[in-house]
This record gives sequence, structure tokens and C-alpha cells, in this order.
Amino acid sequence: MTNIAKKEPQQRGKHQLQNVRFYTIKPREIVSLAYSKSSKCLALSRATPVIELWNLEHTPYLDRVIHLPPYSHVESIAWAGNRLFSVDLSGNLIEWDVIKLKQRYEHSPTGNALWSIDVNPAETDIAVGSEEGHINILSIENDEITYKTLFNKQKGRVLCIKFDKTGTKLVTGTEGFIRIWNVLKGTTLHTMTLSEKDLIVWSLQVLSDNTIIAGDSAGFVTVWNAENATQIDSAQVMDKNVFALAVNNKEDRLVCSGMQPPLIRIFSKTKIKREESTSERWIKFLQRDAHKHYVKSLLVIDDQIYSGGMDGILTITSSERMQAHLSQHAPFLKGSVASMAISKKLLLLRYPNSVHLWRLGSVAPQGEEKQSWALPVGHTEEQLLEQTPQKLLQLNVKEDHFIESAAISPDANWICYSTLKELRISRLKSDPLQVERLVDDLPQELQPASHIIFTEQGDLVLLNPQNNHLSWFTLEEDLVTFKYTIDLSENCKNTISHLVISSHSEYIVAASSDHIISVWKLHGKQYKHLLNLPRHRAGTTALSMHEDYPRVVVAYANGQLVEYDLVNRIFTCETNEYLIPETRRHCISGISLDPQNRNIFIVHTEVNLYVLERDQHLDPKELVSTSKSKKLSNGNRSSVAGGSKGLSLKTSLSRQHLVHVSRLSPNELVNVSISTNNLLAPLPPPYRRKKFGAS
Repeated sequence: MTNIAKKEPQQRGKHQLQNVRFYTIKPREIVSLAYSKSSKCLALSRATPVIELWNLEHTPYLDRVIHLPPYSHVESIAWAGNRLFSVDLSGNLIEWDVIKLKQRYEHSPTGNALWSIDVNPAETDIAVGSEEGHINILSIENDEITYKTLFNKQKGRVLCIKFDKTGTKLVTGTEGFIRIWNVLKGTTLHTMTLSEKDLIVWSLQVLSDNTIIAGDSAGFVTVWNAENATQIDSAQVMDKNVFALAVNNKEDRLVCSGMQPPLIRIFSKTKIKREESTSERWIKFLQRDAHKHYVKSLLVIDDQIYSGGMDGILTITSSERMQAHLSQHAPFLKGSVASMAISKKLLLLRYPNSVHLWRLGSVAPQGEEKQSWALPVGHTEEQLLEQTPQKLLQLNVKEDHFIESAAISPDANWICYSTLKELRISRLKSDPLQVERLVDDLPQELQPASHIIFTEQGDLVLLNPQNNHLSWFTLEEDLVTFKYTIDLSENCKNTISHLVISSHSEYIVAASSDHIISVWKLHGKQYKHLLNLPRHRAGTTALSMHEDYPRVVVAYANGQLVEYDLVNRIFTCETNEYLIPETRRHCISGISLDPQNRNIFIVHTEVNLYVLERDQHLDPKELVSTSKSKKLSNGNRSSVAGGSKGLSLKTSLSRQHLVHVSRLSPNELVNVSISTNNLLAPLPPPYRRKKFGAS
């Protein structure tokens, strides 16, 4: 951990920034990707029992997470409109409720492990392939899942399955063979034999011109004519295992990747003229070196390549030659992963199956500082730590339990963390360090919580994700007492993604996944819904409130930042979209406000920390009041006159996989980040390619 002094554009702008780099989570392999055009949602399954839902309407961000039963292993996922389906190795075909984030229907077509799934173009039928070679067609019409057809059994597991563009034919890949089926009759039309019987067909694509493209375990990509089952072309694009194939909407770009080497290779469909004949061939076009370990799944969405594999990092690259950008999204846990006890300089870190408590380091004392720090804005200098960080304790849960939230009280007397099934609260004592878990005489209202907040008044606040009820508790010596519950569900019907309580427990601000931000006013046990902020067309990615000041600051997925006055009900600051250009790649994921200077906004993405300053020339009379019914950011509306952006970017600091920033003191910040090397350290050594001229 290092400590950096950072200068901001104010006299009190010198900050110490403690970089916490000892937070390391294990990579969670990406197994399957599926995209819904109607909802612009990317579903992502991992080797752990979760399905992540990423919003791609603007800048990609993790919107919601579906937690699966323990030891569930989703092998493939598919969308039918806004309906999400998955198959797993337990033999279950499951439809998921993407609003309530729970299972909707379950069907077991064969009783054997299911490896593959596809939806026909009309989105009326689903095909699934099993371990024993069974292929089932199920109808998903009338908002149900019903059995329709069982194909003739084939030898070997069905690892990949694809409908053609008409929906009348089905193509399957197994060990040694590619088969074309008649969907109506369930019989084989053609069987194509690979060069060797032990070759495994890992991936398939069926194009609108009746072309079949297959990737196999020998590293070959083979093109077939589906009409007469003849081979058109074959080329070895990798040394081993082409796990994934994808094509763009125009079907003129073919993207493939796999194990050795883990490169993303792009081919372009090109017309070849030879004498009087003309034919189309796939020609090498581009290559992207985006992963160090094998790639398991690929998608092409609007000329952007989405890839994921063993390293668990969702990577986005371009399929066009002139755009060589690369953005990577590490496998973070949804929600806050860090909590601070400011008085004792303690940091609580959340992991999937444990929470770790650390004491932060302290800076060696410096000589008397000069009255003026005559250094340019954005200058940084490293300082030595007199005391290194120290790990104090680790609290574990069973491997099949997932910790969805955790927090430590500001006075460092309490630690509370919640799994999906139970909530645990412990009393923390120092000198000597002791942790005592409370198990007796706990109130029944102490239920699992998606958000845990300790207020400055000493209360414990829990949000129940099942009903969006906010429960308040008082904490005394070894005693937890229930106070009251606030029902947020009338205004926030969907999953609440962000929750903020003002420093004096006067306001509650909650943002839900359907782009609604609601505010409640508290007065003792009495509460009332105050207002809803104008609904934004982009999702909320960060939320914060000024200390001792009734203004809420919101960051949206389109890079826009707004500040709203809850008393006067007006926007006091608003930026244009993508004021920070980098927010086109990574959304703003956190906001830290300066209690000494309300004009300073510190925001961060996954890769950068930014300091913004309010434009001083703004006149409060220029602010525009906005009604509840008017949607924010539809058109070119701005809440400040003269086209002013409201904020200006002053400086930025680059980081690697930044997950948390919080304030330790008025002039000290703590940021928690994960280095790529530490993230990939538990994995086997990456594949090394021989390069020309290297010894």
C-alpha cells in the first residue's frame, strides 16, 4: 500500500491517497454469453453459481445479479425476447425472472446433463442438447415451457446446437460429427464427418446463406454447405480448441477464439475472382491480443466484440481495423466491497465467502509544510509508511454460502454481514481484539440484507431485497433492538441497486434498476415519500449525498453527472453526456464529495480517479426547475443556462481495476484496487507463443 499526496484546485486541496492493493479475489471463469436486442441486456454465466445481467444501452455496467442454488453449473444461456433461459449439468432447463431475479419455470427434458441451448428465429421453440445425445424441442409460446419433440438419439454429448435462419433445420455438433436435422420430423438430413473421429465440435454458426461454420478441438474452422453437406473451406486458425465462434449482423465478419493461443482472430468475407468465376472466402482480417488465458465465449454486438473465458474478465474490443480500443471489466462482486471505521482507521473487505478486517497504515511524520504548496494541479508524490497495514481478523462462511453485503460501524464496535440465507452480527472489542457473534435474543426482523448501513447516530439499517423493506435497529451493549420498518416498495418496485442515508438520517435516497431514484424524508419514526428525481433514460451507476447539505449527486451510464437540491427541488449542476471521454468505456462507479468544498467532486471508474470542479461562473438564478413528469436528458435539455457543462475536469489518476473510494478524513482518501497480476495469479501460467526471431 502506498500513500500519495494529491493537489486539488483549492487551498485545502492537498490530499493523501492511500492505495489499498491487498484486496484480491479469485478469477471466476466466464462460461457463456447471450445478448437480448430488445432489452439491450448481456447475460453472462460464470463457473460460480451466478448469472450476471449487464446493461449495454449506454456504457456497459453490471446491472443485476441472479444468484443460483449452490453448486449449480450453468453451461449455456439464451434469450427469447426478454425471457432468459439456461441449461446446466444437473439436467435442468430453467427460465429466469430477470426483474425479481429468481427462478420462474424449471423443466427437466431428459434427466441427463444439458450442454447446449438455442432459440429459433421466431422465438417460439427452444432446442436443448444433452450428455447422452438426446435433442429436445420445447415450445415457449403462451409464456410457458411445454414438451414438443424428441429427436432420434445420437451417439455422444451434444456440445453445440444452432437453428438455421428459417427455423426448419437444426445443426448439432458432437465428437467427430456435424448433423443437420429436420425440426418438424426430428430426423437426420445430413451427417458430416470430421477428419478424425476423436475431434470435438465446440462451436457452431449457421448463416443466412445456408452456410455452416464449425470450430473444433484441433484448432480448425471448417465451412460447410448445408444444402448438400459438402465442405467449402477449412483452415487451422489455432493450435488447439476453437471454443467460440461469432458473426456480426451483416455476416461479413467471423470472430473466433479458444485455447492455444488465446487470441481473438477476425476474418472478413471477401469476393475472390479467378478468371470468369467469383467465389466468397473468409480471409484473415484482424487479430486482437485481449486475453492471456483461454477464451470460452464470444459475441459481436454492433461491431464490438465481447469475450470472456478463464480469467473471468469481460473484454470489449472492436472488430474494425481503425478502432483498436480495449476495455476490460474485472469480475467484481456486485455492491460495495469495502467499509470503513474512520475513528479506528479500520477497513472491512468483503469476499464471496469471507470478510477481512485490516488496520490501515500510517504515514511517517513530515517536517513543517510550507504555507503554499507551489506545485501544479494533479501533481503526486509518494510518501513512506511509518506503519504497514495489518490484517486483524477473517470471518468465514461455508463455501456454498455467498456474502452479498457487509459493513463495519463507524466506531468499530460492530461488524455485520449477510449471506443469501442469514444475517450475522458480531460485537468487536479491542485490547485485546475479540469478536463475539450475537446469536441469542435477536429480533425476527433481522433478515438477510442486500444493503447494510450503520448510521452516524448508532443505528443499524438493513434493506430486505425480497420486499424492499428498510428496517432500523438500535445497538447497545450486546443487544440489538428493532425500531421500525420503512416500506420502499411503493416507489421502488424493482431491485434497489443504490441506497444512501444522509449524515443526520434525515433523507433516504434509493435508486432502482428501472431508472427510478426516490427520496424519503425522515422525522423520528415518521417518514414520507418526498419526491422522485426526473427519470433518466440511462441507468444509475453511482449515488452520493453532500455531508450536512440536502443535495444528492447522481452518475448515469451515459457519463452524465447531476446534482439535485432536495429542498428547492431544482438541479444545481448538470454535465453533458460523456464529459469525461473515458466514461464511454467504463462508467462512473463511485462518487466522493469534499466536506470542506462543495464545489469539488471526486469520481472514479474502474481505471481512473477524477477530480472535477463546479464552474464558478454559474448563477443560481440560471437554474431550471424540472417537473416530476419531465424525463431528464431527453433531447438537449440542460438545467444550466448558456450551455454550460456545470463541471470541469481538473485532474485524473490512472488505476488498475479500482473497486472502492471512500474518505478517511477531510484531507485523506482510501482507494481499493485490484492489480491485473494479482487477479490472474491463481491461474495456471498463460500460454506463451513462439515469436519470430526470438531465441
